[in-house]
Amino acid sequence: MWKCTNCHHVELSTDRPRQCPVCGAEAEKLVPHEVSGIKGTKTLKNLKAGFVAESQANLRNLAFAMKAEQEGYSQVARLFRAIAEAEAVHAFNHFRLLDAVSGTQENLESAFERENLASNTYPQFVREANEEGNTSVATVLGYSRDVEKGHAKLYKKALAHTMAEEETEYYVCQVCGHVSDGVLPDECPICGAPKEKFRKVV
Repeated sequence: MWKCTNCHHVELSTDRPRQCPVCGAEAEKLVPHEVSGIKGTKTLKNLKAGFVAESQANLRNLAFAMKAEQEGYSQVARLFRAIAEAEAVHAFNHFRLLDAVSGTQENLESAFERENLASNTYPQFVREANEEGNTSVATVLGYSRDVEKGHAKLYKKALAHTMAEEETEYYVCQVCGHVSDGVLPDECPICGAPKEKFRKVV
């Protein structure tokens, strides 16, 4: 296994990759990464595949729960949410076994790098959606592009104040994902949703 010292991506391969598949960093930025107590590459690949599958199942079931609520099936919605939470437990356990969680400082650096990468990728997604006439998809992808930039700023701010432990409340727009720190806005600056569409993170 190899770990990118730039974006902290962990790549499951025997030979050192020519570059990081996530951020494109050159080979010298990739260093050997040992996962304690796990032998063999098949087990590691299976853990990584399991993490991806369980993470997707978590979000898929949450989406199914929202639809069930809209259609008046509250008991089915509750079931979807319960199973979604179970899938999140599975995903967390797989992720933890991959030794993918570091110290808080390194985790913040990794999160910051990944948000920057995402905000650089979305412009192409938006352009291609528009080129193919998918304007509503382009709008949603545009929200993601704009919000990721804000996420990166929040991580950068946290990196500068990690030791200060300043108390801040966060509010998340349930339409586009914008995160407001410290202030519940009257209107989302990204998508224009009213403040009733924000949820306070506890």
